[in-house]
Amino acid sequence: MKPIRGGLKLDGKKDTTAVSWTITRPSPPRRVRIPLSFASDITVLPTVRVGESVRVGEKIAETKSRNSVTLHASISGKISEIAKFPHPLLGESESVEILSDNKDESLPEIGHERSGWELLSSSEIQRILGESGIPWNQPSSPIDTLIVNGCESEPYLTSDHSLLMSHPVEILKGCEIFFRLLGARNLLIVLEDNKEEVAELLKSKIFFNTWSHARVEVLPSRYPQGHETVLVGSLLKKPIQPGHSVWEVGVVVQNVTNVYAAYEAVVIQKPFYERVLTIAGECVAQPRNVWVRIGTLVEDVVKYARGFLRPPEKVVLGGPMTGVALGTLDIPVLGESRAILGLPKEVVRLDSIEPCIRCGRCVESCPVSISPVMITLAAEKDLFEVAQDYGAPFCIECGNCSYICPSKRPMVELIQYANAHS
Repeated sequence: MKPIRGGLKLDGKKDTTAVSWTITRPSPPRRVRIPLSFASDITVLPTVRVGESVRVGEKIAETKSRNSVTLHASISGKISEIAKFPHPLLGESESVEILSDNKDESLPEIGHERSGWELLSSSEIQRILGESGIPWNQPSSPIDTLIVNGCESEPYLTSDHSLLMSHPVEILKGCEIFFRLLGARNLLIVLEDNKEEVAELLKSKIFFNTWSHARVEVLPSRYPQGHETVLVGSLLKKPIQPGHSVWEVGVVVQNVTNVYAAYEAVVIQKPFYERVLTIAGECVAQPRNVWVRIGTLVEDVVKYARGFLRPPEKVVLGGPMTGVALGTLDIPVLGESRAILGLPKEVVRLDSIEPCIRCGRCVESCPVSISPVMITLAAEKDLFEVAQDYGAPFCIECGNCSYICPSKRPMVELIQYANAHS
């Protein structure tokens, strides 16, 4: 398989968390804050009141929107507040705060195999996923191929790798659940070439199951290989136009976390209230992969890795290329949070911004073949139509251009500015 067009070969920095595939499961936190907002205009409604007691897995918020999900308590205890708290993406959000009762009591059905789960219809699977809080929208067009994305092309991240090594059988069952739900014909599990042992493990399981519809594809390790638009282009040679979905070319891309969560929801009746998260970075005392309850505050998660060896210059929620820099550690882990990184001064670029020198490196590294240099120069002069002509709508915000720019220009921010005014 040929590498993606453009892209970057980054220093993986994965060794500290890739030494062992054991996923630590610490004691539950003393409190969690679970945001009720998924975007500035998408909010779910709480189904609990202050003072009520809840068990792990109990529903605390519901929605009728296709763009949000049902929420569940991630610890047992009492609802202490329903109020606005800091949010990593929105500034602040209405959230449900739960204080632990130190019992970690869960709903009685969690962990018990659902009788007849192999025979469930697509509509029944869809209902279970929705009630379990797993992000999922039924495509409006027929699906030919399900791609399960096991690429982790950003530095430090190994949460998917550890989950694949620790739970291959469960993940394959999750793949089959989504495959049946979609009525697809082909299943592709996609990995990068730094996961050869995972690839061989999954191939052996697929051979044992005699799955003729499934195969494992190994791609070169190159960022941003894991972006769904790039994946579909690399694997199936199907370009995705701006504003369009991969559904429209007959493809659905699911990540490893969602696939494993689908297995847990359908097979062992466990709602989505925890996920594997990488705690890493040069400032972290003991980098590792950890099971983290959704809503756990970042300051508490860092303690699972013995805290910081030295004060970090920047704490990032997510990967170093696409994550969010945090101004406070009083921020909850979300369902989509993949990592917490403590980065030192020598890693964080604090250089001053210089004028563009027209070196062309941003064009060479762009995986979707647009011209970041021309878009950003146009954006600085408010020439938004010119920015559109040079491909601003095609930007996938991978951050390659900002990373490679010798003048340290805020390329992604300028492209976002151009698109916001188009």
